[in-house]
Amino acid sequence: METLTMKKPSAIQNKLVDLMNVKESPSVSIILKKETPSTRYEEFQLAYKNAVKEAIEKLEALDFPYKTIEHIKNELNSIAEELPFIDGFKTLAVFVSPHRTEVIPLPVEAVSKIVADDNSFEVRDLLRAINRTFQYGVLVLSKKDTRFFHGMNEEIMEIQENLPAGVEYYLEARVGDKNDPAKAETEAAKLYVHEVEHFIRQHTDLNAPLILMGDEKIISYFKNYTKRPKKILAEIHGSYSDSTLAQIKEKVVSQLSELIKKRDEQLLERIQHDIDGLNYAAGIQDCWTAAAMKEARVLLVEQGYSLEGYSVQNGLFLTFSKPDEDFEYHADVIDDLAEMVLAQGGEVYFVQPGLLEKFDKVILTTRY
Repeated sequence: METLTMKKPSAIQNKLVDLMNVKESPSVSIILKKETPSTRYEEFQLAYKNAVKEAIEKLEALDFPYKTIEHIKNELNSIAEELPFIDGFKTLAVFVSPHRTEVIPLPVEAVSKIVADDNSFEVRDLLRAINRTFQYGVLVLSKKDTRFFHGMNEEIMEIQENLPAGVEYYLEARVGDKNDPAKAETEAAKLYVHEVEHFIRQHTDLNAPLILMGDEKIISYFKNYTKRPKKILAEIHGSYSDSTLAQIKEKVVSQLSELIKKRDEQLLERIQHDIDGLNYAAGIQDCWTAAAMKEARVLLVEQGYSLEGYSVQNGLFLTFSKPDEDFEYHADVIDDLAEMVLAQGGEVYFVQPGLLEKFDKVILTTRY
């Protein structure tokens, strides 16, 4: 099985927001869905190579310098030789421009498409789909190894590159005072947790909740020395170092509704200070204006909330009837609001229906 390779590790959502702001000519996007869960590596590689051929045909139809087109062709072809094919991925997104190459495996299904564009990547639909998912990390801790899974709703995908060894490796190394076993164990456990958290920072959003699975004692090490204890959403005790992805997924999904409920409660607790200090906007129109003024921090929206509208006065205000003045039409105001918030470095979460009733289904904490 091939391992995941990313040139610039970061949370998937953040990476897509960054790509949305890239303006380079030309920009090639290949979104390729794995046909079935049992699709073999060779089959997917062939599908990718066929997609590259189509992308190159579209690219050559554009009026760009020969060297530019050759560079992009070489990048696309080189990816085929080191194609990520990891446990649990459902879609591969590839983005190539003269100065940017990104390969992003996703644990969710997306519509396959091949686009060669003058100056932008085809990321908006992917970003909108991911925004509305419950995103989390699953950390499996054991003596012999450490495993990490990126989760979106009921789907999980294992990340296998650059993971720290199991806690046993650090305990046997016995960093610190070897004449004081208890102290040496403490120092080893701290180092282990530090290495694990460094990995998590590279591969997921620091605000994403964590589900811990594994030996109770090793989980206690992590809880005692982690710098993000409030992000621990649940513990599942047992031996899972040799469990299959399907077995890990079954354990997590069986608790998913309760995990989402707990995550939502934590989000409301987290923003309560801003609510008490009146640093927030409620209702879609006030939230839109606050985001348009670049004051956005954390956006919470009820799942299923969607509406169309029009922005006026250079995008500052929102109305729901077609205005007489200049306007921009928004087929889904919520999606566009979420994009604005993410582009400002803010956070976006979709929570259970009814949870934000007193805020008219949407609340945005603000910087001022």
